[in-house]
Amino acid sequence: MLAQPRHDGIADAPPEVGGGGAALSAIVLLAVVLRIALLTHILATHPDYLVQDLAQLETAIRSTEAPYVNDFGYEASNIAHAWVCGGQGFASPFGGATGPTAWIAPGVVAIYALAFALWGCFTPSSILFAYALALAGSAAATVAVFRTGALMAGKRSTGLLAAAAFALLPYEAWTFHTSSQLDFNLQVLWFAVLLLQVLRVVAEPRRSGAGFAVTAAAAALFNPGFLLCTAVGALLALPDRSPRSRLGLLLRLAVAHLLVLGPYVAWQSARLGVLVPVKSNAPVELLIGTTDTASGLLRHEVFLAHHPSQNDAEYRRYRDLGEGAYVADARSRFLQSFSLGDFAADSVRRGYEFFLHYELKPWDHSPRTIAVKRAFWGLFFLAPVALVAVRRGRPRRLETAALLLALAYAAPFLATGIMERYRIPLTPVVAVALALLAAEGHRRLRPPTEP
Repeated sequence: MLAQPRHDGIADAPPEVGGGGAALSAIVLLAVVLRIALLTHILATHPDYLVQDLAQLETAIRSTEAPYVNDFGYEASNIAHAWVCGGQGFASPFGGATGPTAWIAPGVVAIYALAFALWGCFTPSSILFAYALALAGSAAATVAVFRTGALMAGKRSTGLLAAAAFALLPYEAWTFHTSSQLDFNLQVLWFAVLLLQVLRVVAEPRRSGAGFAVTAAAAALFNPGFLLCTAVGALLALPDRSPRSRLGLLLRLAVAHLLVLGPYVAWQSARLGVLVPVKSNAPVELLIGTTDTASGLLRHEVFLAHHPSQNDAEYRRYRDLGEGAYVADARSRFLQSFSLGDFAADSVRRGYEFFLHYELKPWDHSPRTIAVKRAFWGLFFLAPVALVAVRRGRPRRLETAALLLALAYAAPFLATGIMERYRIPLTPVVAVALALLAAEGHRRLRPPTEP
């Protein structure tokens, strides 16, 4: 789909555009107000998300007879509870006292743990504090999208369009209308910042890449899939650099990842007895994704049938084996049952689901509303494709870089399993693509200036 990036001097490496001023502040405020409105509505209609029966919760989460996940944070909040209020450290993602865990990336767990340490586990104050952190993340992501759009187009106005699209699109914003998806608000933030850092080192070969290196290593603590984005970003940044500059960039990336990720990976690998590439559960997701129930797609019924967070038999198996042995067993079962043809077919299905499909909900009844929702979710595929089309198959260099980073983010999910929310971190790419399309449409419709 993507041709080689062209070097025609048109918006390939535009200068950094300055701050957005009052207009950007207004857009950030709009983003925050919209998300507060969604949060207020969900907490008003489901007050149990905010005010929980703590005595009943403690009884359920400490039981070792059945899995328990709280609607606020799922496995991540369970681990934070075990760490802060249970004295177990990183442990027990499904409740009980099931031993050491690396099931969830540590950055995500740390957000819940901070809230619980300050305000108590699952108290209203801790929940509101976590949402306040998420709101700050949304504001920061909006600014990052502005800077990305301005950098790619070389125009502050396009950056503002991109930021406005990000503020209004119903993807990242919708994480505030549920009690369980704050981790994907964080994924959006880190993808937005990582994308900006990659585009900067691609556009300006004289940059040292230190910001890119630190950002990439920190992002991997929240999602190890970002490591593939980092690798793609480095490959895109290297060609225009001198040999010495290339070596310097690679060394900075290596040192940052060694210092930031190395201690955690070594510690968890020793605890669990298996290699832990930040998260341990990839083999389990691979196995579940290839079951007949899933066929590549992680629907609710798949979790009920196969996942230790919701299936009693799998929970007891996880509890009895311990996470290290449970993950190793899942890897072995996946390899034994692996079929290249089935896996390829499932990956094609996952690709369609990831980029185009909208999963109907029990409350979806109006054909018109369903059509609108399908159109919005289809933008993850349609907006980038439309941008490539208006460039006649030859997108500009930074556009190509952004699209390749989006594909790098998606790739691990196309191999494991797809849930609807997994595509939400690509919202910055959708917003910037829409802004660039609008700017191009305006340019083409604008009357020619007099010579």
